[in-house]
Amino acid sequence: MFNIKPEIFAYILVGVLKMLMTDVKRYKAETWDIMQFMFEKFNDHQLHCVIELDSHIDENCLKKAVCMSTWEFPLITCKFVEKKSSPYWQSCKFAADDIVKIIETEKIYEEIEKCIVLKTDTFKGPQLRINIIRSSTHDCLCIIINHMLCDAAGFKDYLYMLSYIYSNLKDNPGYTPNFQMSSRSVKQVLDNFDDLDKVKIFFSSSQVSKYNGGVYFPLEGDNNSPFVVIHKITNDRVKFIKKYAKESKTTINDIVIASYIRALYKELHCSHIALPCPVDLRRYIPEKKAQGICNLTSNMVCDIGKDIGRNYKETLLKVKKSMEHEKKSFSCLNGPMMLEIIFSLLPYKFAKSLISKSFHNPPIAMTNIGIIDKEKLSFYGAGIKDAYMNGSIKYKPYFQVALTTFDDEFTFSVNFCGTQKDRQKIKSFLQTLDDELPKLI
Repeated sequence: MFNIKPEIFAYILVGVLKMLMTDVKRYKAETWDIMQFMFEKFNDHQLHCVIELDSHIDENCLKKAVCMSTWEFPLITCKFVEKKSSPYWQSCKFAADDIVKIIETEKIYEEIEKCIVLKTDTFKGPQLRINIIRSSTHDCLCIIINHMLCDAAGFKDYLYMLSYIYSNLKDNPGYTPNFQMSSRSVKQVLDNFDDLDKVKIFFSSSQVSKYNGGVYFPLEGDNNSPFVVIHKITNDRVKFIKKYAKESKTTINDIVIASYIRALYKELHCSHIALPCPVDLRRYIPEKKAQGICNLTSNMVCDIGKDIGRNYKETLLKVKKSMEHEKKSFSCLNGPMMLEIIFSLLPYKFAKSLISKSFHNPPIAMTNIGIIDKEKLSFYGAGIKDAYMNGSIKYKPYFQVALTTFDDEFTFSVNFCGTQKDRQKIKSFLQTLDDELPKLI
């Protein structure tokens, strides 16, 4: 029909493709994004949060807030592209309706159990899912984010930002956010050290060899049956634990780790557990605030040896001593530094292969996600009755207990893919952990 020369046709085709691609953006996949992607053989690499409100949220305003949050954190509407040369995040066209859904039910807690184990689609996006579980009286937000985008502290930063945007929109519909986010790289941590300290970090021991101690939590496992087990510690009890920590000159973290170790000894009848405990590397950044929403977590290892002590107080003192030693060392920074070096010097394919062969995932771990700030997590007009966060859902044989604090209440949780027998065993173990925590007599 048209007699167009091949070179002219090619020129037109390139022009059309450029027009179609103008809105497509690429973002660097940082080292810890890639590491979380590699962890998919150990867990579902998702983070989960439940926020129970005392009334209904304005879903249209929430959708608008989610849309605006993607201006500040565009990776939410991206898909992950794993190229042999270098992986990256690529922007996609998603609307707020693709992220926010409403589920109406009077069986709100049954629906939470279903929604809390959902996943995002890494290769298609979006990387965030929000289900508003709505009863006749109030809403519950069940929020899932891909762990590749951020760690628990980063997830909290995102939720604070989202609620801040929502609240400002309720007060002023013309509000426009401006959070000015920048680096997501672990370099923002390492750049705070001088050359001498960097040498010390490089030659320090990361203690990853201690992870594989041959001790596993005995569970059956079923990768097709994910679940989350929750165990609450009441406000009054938590206040007593805080008082106990102050009087014993220890930390809440020390107390929980000591209780966890004693519960594991009772459950597993083992002689020695070296317990990895995640540490937020933001502690090394001025004002302890990251430049962007990202993964900045490494591990310390609490190793009190084979003798846990004759009683709880002796265990607690051993934990305190071990953790104080870890906090003074650079061991938690060695891993992130080595990973940055490996991924920057080696081709992606070889770097990924090398890390896969050398990395040991801890079979038993503990993570203290910390406090969800009631002042920062606030949705205008809807009070928050409860909130908790938990980590990725583990596959057999990996086991982790997570702790969140909200409004002076502890929420312990274990995420696992397993059988109903596993669920009951985990419930029993969390009660054993509860029994080991200090309590009023």
